[in-house]
Amino acid sequence: MKSSLVEAIDILKRLSEDEVERAVKILRGIKSEGDKEKKAIIPKCPSCGANRVVCNGHKSGKQAYICRECKKSFVETSKSTRFKSHYGEAVWKQVIRDTVNGIALDETAANLRMHHETVFNMRHKILHCLERDEKENPTQFEGICEMDETYILESSKGTKLPPDYWRKPRRHGEKAVKPGLSNEYICVCAGVERDGQAFSKIVNRAMVGSGDIEMVFGDRISGKTVVVVDGLKGYDVLQEEGKCAVLHVDEMRHSTGDGNFFNVNMVSNYHGFIKERHRNARGFATKYLNRYNALFSKSYRSTDVLVDDIYDLICKSADRNYTIKETQTSDLLEI
Repeated sequence: MKSSLVEAIDILKRLSEDEVERAVKILRGIKSEGDKEKKAIIPKCPSCGANRVVCNGHKSGKQAYICRECKKSFVETSKSTRFKSHYGEAVWKQVIRDTVNGIALDETAANLRMHHETVFNMRHKILHCLERDEKENPTQFEGICEMDETYILESSKGTKLPPDYWRKPRRHGEKAVKPGLSNEYICVCAGVERDGQAFSKIVNRAMVGSGDIEMVFGDRISGKTVVVVDGLKGYDVLQEEGKCAVLHVDEMRHSTGDGNFFNVNMVSNYHGFIKERHRNARGFATKYLNRYNALFSKSYRSTDVLVDDIYDLICKSADRNYTIKETQTSDLLEI
C-alpha cells in the first residue's frame, strides 16, 4: 500500500508546470508553519538531560540548540539514527514501511527519487538499530512457545568471493553443490509464542547443537515457559536446572493421541514467512542475516503502528548515531 508521500510524488509528476509551482508554494507554507511549531518545542539536552536549553541558530538546515548546563550544542536529531540525514520524517517512515513490507531497495529508491546506495544505507541503519535494541531488550517467552530450526542457503550477495574461497560463486537461485544438509546452509533457530511474539537468530551452519540452542534461547525463557518442539533432543538443554518444560511432539502424540495441541505449525508458519522474504529479495547477504532476523521478529504478526514504533526507536537520543561505516562493519554475522 502506497503512503501519502509516494502518492504525492505521483500526483506532482502529472501536474502542469504552473500547477507544480502552486503546489510547491503551498508546501513551503506548510513547512514554514511546521518549523515554527518545532521551534516552540525546546528539547532536553541529549548529553546531560538538562532542560536549560536555548535556540542557537541553524546547522545543516536544522534548528540548533545549546545547553546552558554542559555548554554543548546539538540539533534535534543528535545521537539518533537520523543524525546528519537530509531527509525528514515522511521519507524515513516510507523507507521503514518498505523495509517492513519486504519491498526491494530499487523500488523504494525509484518511488522516492533517491539513489540506491542512499536507501541501502538508511535501511541498514534501521536494521542495525533493531538488532541493537533486541540485544539491549531481549525478547522473553512466556506461556506455550513453539521452537524449531530451518535452513537458509549461504549467500555472499554484494561481495566478490576471493579466488581461494572454500566454494565457487553461484548465481541467484542456484542450488547447493552438495546434496542434503551441508555447511552451505545456515541454521536459523526460531521460537514463536502461540499468543505473542516471535524471535529468530543464527549461530551456526548445518545441524544445530544443544550449545547453539542454549545460546539462542537460554536467556529468553523462564519457569513460566512451556516449549513445544519436534523430535530433536538438543532442546532438552532448556529444561536443565528447571528452567522450563520441554514437550516433544512425537512423544506426546504417542502417549496422549492428541494431534491438535502438540504441534509446531505456528513456528513452521514463521519459517515460511522468513523464506518468503528471502525469495522476494533473491537472498540476503549472510553477514546481515541477524539484522534481518531482528526485523522479521518485529514484522511477523505486525500491526499498523509498527512503522511508528520503529521510527520512534530510531529517533531516541540514546547513542544510536550509527555511521555508514559502523553499519557496514560492526555486529556482522561471522560463521
